[in-house]
Amino acid sequence: MRDGVTDILEEDAPRADPGPPGRIVYAAELRAIGELKAFRKQRIQLIRELPHWPSRHVLVLPGFLSGDWATSPLRGVLSAVGHKVEGWQMGRNLGLRPGRFEELESRFFRFVGNAGEPIAIIGWSLGGLYAVELARRHPQAVRQVITMGSPVSGLLTANNAWKLYERVAGHPIDAAPVDWQPGALPGVPMTAIAARGDGIVHPEAAHARPGPEVENLQVPGTHCGLGWNPHAIRIVADRLARS
Repeated sequence: MRDGVTDILEEDAPRADPGPPGRIVYAAELRAIGELKAFRKQRIQLIRELPHWPSRHVLVLPGFLSGDWATSPLRGVLSAVGHKVEGWQMGRNLGLRPGRFEELESRFFRFVGNAGEPIAIIGWSLGGLYAVELARRHPQAVRQVITMGSPVSGLLTANNAWKLYERVAGHPIDAAPVDWQPGALPGVPMTAIAARGDGIVHPEAAHARPGPEVENLQVPGTHCGLGWNPHAIRIVADRLARS
């Protein structure tokens, strides 16, 4: 463990579904409000501490029911240290409705074309699943993927949001109207960050299966606070500087 960050060592074996987080930890997601206030107080010092070189092109994808407003704190910090960062610019993330992933894919191609080089994709929660799928389909265009509280294990019901997701998106959680592979690895360097106190997605479900380019890490904090979690932001900035 380093400054609250835990390395997760796993064997390449099938995982049992841990189920969704319990009610107490789910209710404790309200702590994300306090985490945001704490982040604002230390933002300037955090920016000073982070690596400011090299500069990367970074696309940040929001979680279910959120949008670019939720990823603004993370994007602001990454921009402040020199990265060329954009949100997904597609409004609220309402799931994989027909044509939605194809719209994201077009947005991705435009961003990569403007960048003129492979990009990094950061995905929070459901956005992380989109990030992995984009990289799986187009590995030559992606430098690395970083997920935050995303059910990248493929255990799609080990969370407290899947029933609401089905109602909003209009399809069963395991029957999206797009040809994708939940739980698959992206074929590029991948860092999967889980929140130890996650009340939405079970931390075990937020870690990818083992692979030669996979790193699973765990930080203290909530699911809803991952976008302004200093531990998670330090990891993101460090991995961007390494790639």
